[in-house]
Amino acid sequence: MWIDPPGDFCREPHAPGVVVGFTNFGVSLGLQAVAEMKDRVGRLQRFFETYRSGDEYDTDAITHVMACAAHLPGDRLRPDWSTA
Repeated sequence: MWIDPPGDFCREPHAPGVVVGFTNFGVSLGLQAVAEMKDRVGRLQRFFETYRSGDEYDTDAITHVMACAAHLPGDRLRPDWSTA
């Protein structure tokens, strides 16, 4: 469901133009947790540095919490993931 360009994941395959930051930050965090698609994680995070939806998602606190978690995954990443 990767959309290239601009460099984000669509929420639904039938709606490629729907861009939701919260969803993409969750995907970013998940991909980092399993050490996959590092290039897409980087592109995704760069895309959302300037993207603004113009709706409540721009100001909802949870979107910003997810952005921070995606940019600073810290303890959410398990170094022993493959042995768990």
